[in-house]
Amino acid sequence: KHAEEIAAILAQWSAGLLRSPQDIQAVERVLTPDFVGSSLQPAESRLVRSGPVLEIHQNKFARQPALGRDAFLQGLRSALSGFSEIVTAEFQVTSIDAFSGGLRARVRYELVGSGKDFYREQRVGQWELAWQRSSSGEFRLRNWEALDETQSRSARPIFVDVTAHAFGSNSSYSSQLLRGTDYWRTFLDGACGIDIYGHNGVSVGDIDNDGFDDVYLCQPAGLPNRLYRNRGDGTFEDITEASEVGIIENTACALFADIDNDGRQDLIVVRTNGPLLFLNEGGGKFRQKPEAFKFASAPQGTFTGAAVADYDRDGWLDVYFCLYVYYQGTDQYKYPSPYYDAENGPPNFMMQNNRDGTFSDVTARTGLYKNNNRYSFCCGWNDYNRDGWPDLYVVNDFGRKNLYRNNGDGTFTDIAGQAGVEDVGAGMGVCWFDYDNDGADDIYVADMWTAAGERISTQQIFQKAAPEKVRAMYRKHAIGNSLFRNNGDGSFHDASGPAGVGMGRWSWSCDAWDFDHDGFSDLYITNGMVSGAAREDLNSFFWRQVVANSPNEAKPSHDYEQGWNAINELIRADGTWSGFERNVFYANNRDGTFSDVSGAVGLDFMEDGRAFALADFDHDGRLEVLLKNRNGPQLRLLSNIMKDLPPSISFRLRGVKSNRDAIGAVVTLQTESGRQTRTLQAGSGFLSQHSKEVFFGLGDAKGPMRASIRWPSGLVQKLHDLPLNHRIWVEEGTEPSRVEPFKMGRAEFSASKPQETQPLPTAVETWLLAPLPAPDCSLPDLSGRTRPLSSLRGKPVLLNFWSTQSANYQEELQVFNQVYRRWAAQGLQLLTVSVDDSTDPGNLQSLARDPNLSFPILLGSDDVAGIYNILYRYLFDRHRDLGLPTSFLINNQGEIVKVYQGPVNPEHVETDFRNIPQTAAERIAKALPFPGVIESSEFRRNHLSYGSVFFQREYFDQAEASFRSALRDDPASAEALYGLGSVYLKQEKTADARQAFEQAIKLQASYPDTLPNAWNNLGLLLTREGRTTEAIPYFQQALKLSPDHLVALE
Repeated sequence: KHAEEIAAILAQWSAGLLRSPQDIQAVERVLTPDFVGSSLQPAESRLVRSGPVLEIHQNKFARQPALGRDAFLQGLRSALSGFSEIVTAEFQVTSIDAFSGGLRARVRYELVGSGKDFYREQRVGQWELAWQRSSSGEFRLRNWEALDETQSRSARPIFVDVTAHAFGSNSSYSSQLLRGTDYWRTFLDGACGIDIYGHNGVSVGDIDNDGFDDVYLCQPAGLPNRLYRNRGDGTFEDITEASEVGIIENTACALFADIDNDGRQDLIVVRTNGPLLFLNEGGGKFRQKPEAFKFASAPQGTFTGAAVADYDRDGWLDVYFCLYVYYQGTDQYKYPSPYYDAENGPPNFMMQNNRDGTFSDVTARTGLYKNNNRYSFCCGWNDYNRDGWPDLYVVNDFGRKNLYRNNGDGTFTDIAGQAGVEDVGAGMGVCWFDYDNDGADDIYVADMWTAAGERISTQQIFQKAAPEKVRAMYRKHAIGNSLFRNNGDGSFHDASGPAGVGMGRWSWSCDAWDFDHDGFSDLYITNGMVSGAAREDLNSFFWRQVVANSPNEAKPSHDYEQGWNAINELIRADGTWSGFERNVFYANNRDGTFSDVSGAVGLDFMEDGRAFALADFDHDGRLEVLLKNRNGPQLRLLSNIMKDLPPSISFRLRGVKSNRDAIGAVVTLQTESGRQTRTLQAGSGFLSQHSKEVFFGLGDAKGPMRASIRWPSGLVQKLHDLPLNHRIWVEEGTEPSRVEPFKMGRAEFSASKPQETQPLPTAVETWLLAPLPAPDCSLPDLSGRTRPLSSLRGKPVLLNFWSTQSANYQEELQVFNQVYRRWAAQGLQLLTVSVDDSTDPGNLQSLARDPNLSFPILLGSDDVAGIYNILYRYLFDRHRDLGLPTSFLINNQGEIVKVYQGPVNPEHVETDFRNIPQTAAERIAKALPFPGVIESSEFRRNHLSYGSVFFQREYFDQAEASFRSALRDDPASAEALYGLGSVYLKQEKTADARQAFEQAIKLQASYPDTLPNAWNNLGLLLTREGRTTEAIPYFQQALKLSPDHLVALE
């Protein structure tokens, strides 16, 4: 409560500063008469790095507050006087401590703006603010202490958005990429598989061997992934249809790799339900390899990240797949338990290349089955101990990570604990890079930093029954990302704090490159979970109602599970969860530390960033950033326009004895200023793949370069007299075959403001991929005559829900009046249902007296409105209450086939009812807005979720129908049978209930509570019949499956 009050005051500060840098009235209003504050002019300002474009200072302030109210306000205005405009003013409460009569709050602030003496300046720091209650009960600020600050300033633009220039000539850019996941969740039938998360990545690779990297973009389910060919002039051509790789199913990521060593980049498309392999046949054409991946056991979760490496050094690339478990719907979630160290996740897979375009599952044989029970998001390969064998780091959510050391004999050992890199936390991404240029690759792990989590997890009441060791692990889940420095002896130490790179917000992808060519790698992190239409963030709710209720061992917890269900439903209903978070860019200070310069360099985008790929698309010797977002715009291409950059050099490698892509090769560059090392990888960060070109910034280097390449085969090759600002093409074991200068002349791009997210649509027409029965209803019309919907079976019907509270309801009714008879003559029936409050019938009574009214208006009931509200709410992944007006087109079998959100267009309706699709292929053609490739033409609706919601709302007939539909789709569903049994139990159909539960316990359940509940209910049925002795074994079996089963214990 206190944090929310303080946050509300800080929000007023922010609003004022965004209006004007001198608008501090909101600050002035809360200062007490006896207020004392420290000077906001730094007492010490240390220059961390300087240059013609970017300058960074670390500021310290006098710790003893000495300024009274008026002097402090004057000092605050002076401190802000350099800004002509402030574009970011963020204040977050990271800790609160109460004391007698008040409280002390630690606030993290970020200010970004422009001024006449600079292009962008960012200030990031902390304040200690002491508050007290006024006589009116409001908080007033009594003491203000400035602690520390990083101040970065750019003289000119550094990165500019060139997406429209590069991709704008393609129709897919404006029709698809400018719109984010939430737009498509509003538009597309949820049966297509689209979800809230937007975990869809981006990959680059040269598919046609012209030397220019091309782009494969993964999209939300229901939209085809896109393949863009690089024209070589800074623009791209959409060749998706011709290449036949426009997969429509939900795709997490993709990897370009030469799987068959034929010199062409093949494509692994990692759909959430399993990977596909497309072999490159040349000429921009790909051919799908059937059954390319042969899993030893059926995958138990959703595929997420993947990365390739030649783990056995046989010259053929292998692939590791990560899996996760997501919320599927009401009562359909495998809860991570316990939150801080969950080991009930799905197993990942290690797949070995069979050299014939197929892969075999070697997870067990390699020893990678050990500790393979977590919630894995991504992985990264690297030979961290330089023994020549690629090792594997696996990033897991809800707990510890894995570092699998390659033993060199075809097996791996998880040494994360002994190496010091288990990194307890909410892991999302990883990158390997040598941040201090000591020749040993270090690990950066993207976890989660949240002010609410940091604040709540340190409270005494939080998880107060847990041991301190466990409480510390919960706290670790909130404090951010981790940087592990390689000690060079097989171990690592945590350098996150000293390096200053812990704050990454809700991080996803992370990776490093040398943006200013000074010879040191810098870090970029994409951020943000879900930015919803409702701006109030659910982070505090999450930490208070979910994490705080986690059991501290692996067992069920009703409150914990209810918390998870609640937050998963809230974000699908337009809630915000760690949303509106800006991406973070850390500049390497060249001394083992980093500085947050995100706003100063122009990479602090507000969208929910997911992935990014690095490539020199235009061959100018600088890496561009291709950013992939959850919301709109989905894509940003960012070009580095810094003037007078130091030189650079890059390498394109081709293996001979090694795998053709040379994945795993280590390039070491020696210059006068030191040594740099890069490893060639395929798959890193989160859902990302960068160029296979190995880039180095050269700093102050002046003369020819020397380099060495350690190929995956073990061969070490020396290269001499390499020219600056050139691309070097090297085949394993031979001298460079091509030495090509960079294109030093650059196209001029003006800096532009970030594109605005397009508003979500309010009027939408959606054909359904999976029709569902229209719930029957019998309602009276205005004359009192009852009209059952079922009486119209055999005829198409437009069922319209409306209200006199709608702004334009009279115009809409007039339209229906005009078309009713014409539609009826053509065979289309019209039923309109008013959902107005029956206690205020005024408008409806006037309609009843209208002699010109030609069509039936039915008076809705609470039950009918409630049933159709649930039906509508779960048709789309974006869960909303039934908007008014909304209409349903029903075919002659009584199935809903199309939904009209908002007023209907009568011409569209006339065309639609004459052309109702009859086959799955016809439904796909109408329901999916763009053509693409799809393996199965059958889409299934989540009837289990419908059944559970109808059951919870006590609409038992609808629940029964939904569970029967679920059983029809999957006759082996224990959950569907358990749901049916539960309905029959409520309906007192004892025999039917017993039969359903008995069938359920013979099946394998998908969720942990199903079978214990079924056994328990069989016991309850016997108890009701007075057969207590016979019931005991059923309760015992429930307890055996779930020792803490509450009902059985009772």
